[in-house]
Amino acid sequence: MGTIFIDGVDICKIGLRTLRSSLTIIPQDPRLMNGTLKNNIDPFGHFSDQKIYEIMEILKIDYLINNPSGLDFFISESGTNLSVGEKQLICIARALLKNSKIVVMDEATANIDFQTEQTIQNALSVLLKTSTVLTIAHRIKTIINYDKILVLDKGKVKEFDSPKNLLKDENSFFTKLVKKSNLA
Repeated sequence: MGTIFIDGVDICKIGLRTLRSSLTIIPQDPRLMNGTLKNNIDPFGHFSDQKIYEIMEILKIDYLINNPSGLDFFISESGTNLSVGEKQLICIARALLKNSKIVVMDEATANIDFQTEQTIQNALSVLLKTSTVLTIAHRIKTIINYDKILVLDKGKVKEFDSPKNLLKDENSFFTKLVKKSNLA
């Protein structure tokens, strides 16, 4: 058993509300509410329309707000009127807008094409540069530029280091994965 610290504070010593306000989780299976696009991106109404537009433009999903309804575009129950990729982009927009200290992405770009994923990675590196981003991914391209990589195999830790250091070792598990994915 261990202890988790955020900015030097043991999370067991802070309230659940404070802890939750410091975290954002973007799941593989994105969840949206029945309501407007604006309410799905900014459910607590903390941000201006302009800020929402800025985030959507950075993610290149401004086409969603360039429809006649704009931010009032209606999202049906569970987002059934959107693709899975569009739902994930809305969840990512929500996370970028919130700018949490810690962002956990669980296969959050799995249903997004590679070009859009690159746009998202660029946005994350700029907008969340003071945040800790934990990304669970099967696509090597998703995490290749991260500071540290933890490689798991069958639930066991295989390697942990920077991509640069892992790639120096021709026999590393990570190097083999990179070669297998045709990135090397």
